[in-house]
Amino acid sequence: MKALDFMLGAHKELPLIKEREPYNRLWLDIAFSPAHKVSLERSIVGGAFQLHEGDHATRTLAAKHDPNNPANISTFLLRQMGAEGRKISVDAAGTHNNLTFRDIADVVLTNEIAIQSEYSPAESGERGDRTRERNVLKFMLTGEDDSAIVPMVKVTDFRTGRAAKVAILQDMIDEINADLLADYPDTGGLCEQEERINETLRRIENEIAGARSSTRTLLDDKRRLSSAISAAERRSVEIALSLDSFEQLKEVYASDIARLESLEEAGFLLGLDGKTNCPVCGAAPEAQARSQGLADIEEVRVAAEIEIQKIKQQRAELAKTVEDTKAEAKALVAFVGEMRESLDNVEREIKEATPDVDEQQRQWNDLIAVRDYVRRGLDLLAQRERLMKQKEDIQASKPPKRDATIKRGLSTETAKALADVVAEVLMAWGFPGQKQVVFDPSTYDLIIDGKERRHNGKGVRAITHAAFKVALMLFCRERGLSHPGFLVLDTPLLTYRDPMKKPGDRLTPDEQELSNTDLKQRFFEDLGNLGEKAQILIFENVDPPEGIESYCAVETFTNDPEVGRQGLL
Repeated sequence: MKALDFMLGAHKELPLIKEREPYNRLWLDIAFSPAHKVSLERSIVGGAFQLHEGDHATRTLAAKHDPNNPANISTFLLRQMGAEGRKISVDAAGTHNNLTFRDIADVVLTNEIAIQSEYSPAESGERGDRTRERNVLKFMLTGEDDSAIVPMVKVTDFRTGRAAKVAILQDMIDEINADLLADYPDTGGLCEQEERINETLRRIENEIAGARSSTRTLLDDKRRLSSAISAAERRSVEIALSLDSFEQLKEVYASDIARLESLEEAGFLLGLDGKTNCPVCGAAPEAQARSQGLADIEEVRVAAEIEIQKIKQQRAELAKTVEDTKAEAKALVAFVGEMRESLDNVEREIKEATPDVDEQQRQWNDLIAVRDYVRRGLDLLAQRERLMKQKEDIQASKPPKRDATIKRGLSTETAKALADVVAEVLMAWGFPGQKQVVFDPSTYDLIIDGKERRHNGKGVRAITHAAFKVALMLFCRERGLSHPGFLVLDTPLLTYRDPMKKPGDRLTPDEQELSNTDLKQRFFEDLGNLGEKAQILIFENVDPPEGIESYCAVETFTNDPEVGRQGLL
């Protein structure tokens, strides 16, 4: 039994008996069909498998199931039975685990201890494995896995998470309490203090706003006066530059008049006597090449006199302009003086109307700092209140309830169908009684003729356990459901033990009734005639019935090196 389990992926090493010493590896041949046969090779100390498959190259298969890497013995075997990639719920919360061939091996490999136990044939007796084992049975009987179920938070995980959240919140509350104790010995007056500070801030803000409103007109006047003074000063600069230009122009006029008067006087003199020396070069009349006509001289003299009068007129106009410009400059000086006096008055009024800005700003800043301190205390109080409320809510929270709409366990129809097959098996074996079989959904075990299977003697429990496993295999095979197609039973005929070999281990009444039937003969005949439906291996200590070789392959282990085959190795 252990060798078969080991070669189907079990991790526990084989017993260190002396008979295994000559060997270093095991081989297991499996025929999935007449055309598909493989050999598995594994070191006797464990580890990975070597798969030899027909003409294909040897492949390595890991011993541990890995849903992300199909190169493992579990996935390889599950694929052959059409169960690869299935999900099984392992708890009431619907938490998924991947179906592995180890789940199937627990169903098809039944050792001597399990076959006579008081637990359901579908269960190992480990409380933590019950949900998973029952869901494996459900999958085999229905072909439906649990991949569609949305997992809920487990009750234990919920409680652990709740306790952790409460502890974290309490730590945060303790930190806030420490801050409050250090910085705010009197938290009761923080709200009133904040209100008083806000009221004072509003008052200062209103005073500043009122002052700004009252000085707005004065500020407009100040801007107007400043602009007017700037314009007047610019005009004064322009006038000063103009007066300088006028003085230069007066000098030009005087120079022009003097020059023209010289021309006019020269023309007059020349007009008195044409026979005179040349006024230009001083040549005597007889030496002159060109004569000076009196008409030309008079024309030049008259033109000079006219030009002189014109320039005098312009000089008179310039004098008037200079006089007017100086008057404007004087007026501007007076105007700027008046404007500056008005500006000084406006600035004085603004200063009188405006509060002390520095003092107001200092008060404002001081109050803001105090308000921030108070608000921090209020924020700590509010944060503590929120945390305490969260803590109370978490402490009062309940684990999520199981969804009543989720179909859990076997349906009544499936359970009855399985029980009917068990009854047929018991009928074929000649089990005593009416063979009225019911599947109990609370224990996942059988009730036979009104008596729970577990309340029978261990011999009856063993044979009815075997009937359950055989019926499960037949149920799956007939309906095309996932099943390896083989079954291994260790000591199912415990009822036929020899009580003389173990003093005190006498048969119970129900065992005695069973031993008085021909069940042993019919048990082997029925299983031996299943044909191609399944392969069944029976390990037994009883003498086989006569003629068993005609329908069964029998291997006898004598435990005697001198007689027959001593043992498996």
